[in-house]
Amino acid sequence: MAVLDFLPFRQINQSSNNVVAKALDSEEIKSISKVMKVAALALGFQGTTYYYNTRATFEPAPYDFDRIMQASDTDSYVKQALFKYKELFWKEGWKIAGENPEAVAYLYERIDFMEMAMKRPFLDFLTEISDQLFKYANAFIVKARGDISDYFPRTLNSMNGGQPVVGYYLIPTEQVRILRDKFNRPKSYQQATDPLTYSPTERDPVWTADRVVHMHIDRKTGRAFGTPFLSSVLDDIIALRQMEEDIQNLVHRELFPLYKYKIGTPEQPAEPDEIDKAASEIENMRAEGGLIIPHRHDIDVVNSGNAGLDASKYLEHFKERVAVGLGVAPHHLGMMMNGGNRSVTDRLDTALYDKIKQYQKLFAEMVRVNIFNELLLEGGFDPITNPMEDGISDRCYFKFNEIDVDTQVKKETHIIQKYVNNIIGLTEARIELGIDPEYEIDDFFASIQADVQMDIAKNQADIVAKSQMKDVVKDGDKQAPAAQGQRNLKSNRRGVGNATRPANQQGRNNSPNIRRSDLESLSVIENLLEKDYNIVYIDEKKESDK
Repeated sequence: MAVLDFLPFRQINQSSNNVVAKALDSEEIKSISKVMKVAALALGFQGTTYYYNTRATFEPAPYDFDRIMQASDTDSYVKQALFKYKELFWKEGWKIAGENPEAVAYLYERIDFMEMAMKRPFLDFLTEISDQLFKYANAFIVKARGDISDYFPRTLNSMNGGQPVVGYYLIPTEQVRILRDKFNRPKSYQQATDPLTYSPTERDPVWTADRVVHMHIDRKTGRAFGTPFLSSVLDDIIALRQMEEDIQNLVHRELFPLYKYKIGTPEQPAEPDEIDKAASEIENMRAEGGLIIPHRHDIDVVNSGNAGLDASKYLEHFKERVAVGLGVAPHHLGMMMNGGNRSVTDRLDTALYDKIKQYQKLFAEMVRVNIFNELLLEGGFDPITNPMEDGISDRCYFKFNEIDVDTQVKKETHIIQKYVNNIIGLTEARIELGIDPEYEIDDFFASIQADVQMDIAKNQADIVAKSQMKDVVKDGDKQAPAAQGQRNLKSNRRGVGNATRPANQQGRNNSPNIRRSDLESLSVIENLLEKDYNIVYIDEKKESDK
């Protein structure tokens, strides 16, 4: 049995040019699953046991997801940093790319049907996944299956003999617990609706591992959950908030200073009613008012004149710690600290773009492996075989568009320069630019421009030919010379033929061929009168000049 026969779909060569995929039956799947079962050599990290059974326990996440959620909802820096990640992540959109256009069109069609079943845009679903990944470094997606054969135009063959996927929905990450075997392989997933108990209950839904897609980022070896980067910055955020509260108290104390009121001297001690009277005057004193006191009274203001502690440096330090922990630069959060110029900010922006692109690579591969491959197999395509030279692969990729437009322009300019300098060909350049290598030469601007130039040259040649024909007609007005041995007789013509219609660079015209009025017909009438009735037209203006 070939290696390809171990897949859920078998390739059958009906002819040399026709390869189809056929679903395996249940008995073949059982035997294949035993052969293809991967045996792990290392044991998974089980951590603390929360239930009396050490093997049948659903393991909760070792990270406080509820605390992360509270921080993202209450702290402005955390919320804006997460918004910045999502904005850049989906800034330029996405597309499905692949060598087989039919497979790409099929995936778009399946997505359209899933949007109707899920009653939400597919982009909104993907955005929610990215939000879970940024917050918790984990996202749990459950597959919803159903029979859509009556509505979908293509025949769908579900894997393992079940129904095809009609949609996906997310489980709240903070409520998910995982049941694993000793080799770290997930067996089932549970949504713990009661956070106060670690024992499974009947009301908590449980899904088998084949129905759940677990996307994760920065998952340590042997662990079940990914590590959220926000877990390392929560303490810094709390310290920053405490520092801001202390500064607020300091400002409050400096804004309303403490008055030291001294009454009396050793020689003249204060009277019993003087202290009460002075306290009453201070309490009733207006903010812009003052006191008029006797010579035995002395008032001093404590902690005035910038005598307090300058905490600005401490505040900037904790702000930088929070910004670094969130993975963004201070200016991305609206902080203008320590100055900076455009060159520095551009480099910081590029560093953030590189981090977002790393997240995009992981996200795209997880979508391809966990979502696209199964949908392609259900549609009869084979995303496993990937021919390098011959044939067309059915494998499709989730591809993000370039988010750094300046970098994209520089890369594309470099590719064009390689093509102009004969380093690569046009097909290679189009492939590097992400454009379809198939092209029509008549659609290029140079080809269209050449056609226009040829039309202009042809029209110019026609104009020159017509002007030459007019010159020939003009020369026809001259009297032909007599034959050899004969003398020229006097012409009956009363003047040269172009006396009233002089010839110029446009031919025999009074002016260039421009439509003005019916003056052209006037010269024709004059010639007819001169020929038939021997009437000579006299220019009155010339006679008056004489």
